[in-house]
Amino acid sequence: MIKTAETEEKTGYKILWYSETESTNDLAHAAIGKNEPNGTVFVADTQTKGRGQRNNTWESEPSKNLTFSIILYPVFLKVEEQFLLSKAISVAIVDLLNEYGVPAKIKWPNDIYTGDKKITGILIENNIIGNYVASSVVGVGLNVNQRIFVSNAPNPASIANELGKEFDRKILLERLLFLFDRRYKALVLHDCEKLEKDYFSYLYRNDGWYLYAIGENKFNAKIAGISNIGELLLETESGEQRKFGFKEIAFVI
Repeated sequence: MIKTAETEEKTGYKILWYSETESTNDLAHAAIGKNEPNGTVFVADTQTKGRGQRNNTWESEPSKNLTFSIILYPVFLKVEEQFLLSKAISVAIVDLLNEYGVPAKIKWPNDIYTGDKKITGILIENNIIGNYVASSVVGVGLNVNQRIFVSNAPNPASIANELGKEFDRKILLERLLFLFDRRYKALVLHDCEKLEKDYFSYLYRNDGWYLYAIGENKFNAKIAGISNIGELLLETESGEQRKFGFKEIAFVI
């Protein structure tokens, strides 16, 4: 159970499954306005306006993948700590995929890759009041049984493509919520040492020198760490350490 001063519901205690909706994140935001409990999960077989980072759309064949959003009220998190939510869900998804035999990594800040292929996208939308996170919607698109991708996404993957067979999405979702619940508890208890360690160990390309790009400028660097607010820390070949926020730098794949 997740326990805070405000709530004792566990993550995922209530799952609402829709055959079709525009966006599970939009459903979740509307539900927050109606005081839907912490941990409520909205799942859709089809999203007609599903979205990802940078206002991109998310391709998902109907009834093949997991597209869902979780309502949270992490009022214990300060504004500067909000990236911990991204770490918690990212690490939980890698935990799940590794359990199923899919070698997975977190491509900073929170795309999930297997090899050089993207298997999961995450979109977290926080509502800030004062210095704390009042509510959050954690949106996830996990490619499960889709075999063919027709959008212009450059490198999609799915569990079925990686392992050669299809899986029960309900069982996968329930297991993922269990794993996320375990990671979220660490945030509630302010016991984040293992989460921080696991996030870094799961990072994509954390093991040496790789090519990065700032606009047209490309350079070699290695990941030195992640700042408290989620910036990527890179060490250049000259020994200089530089910080980058989301959208300021790109991996060259």
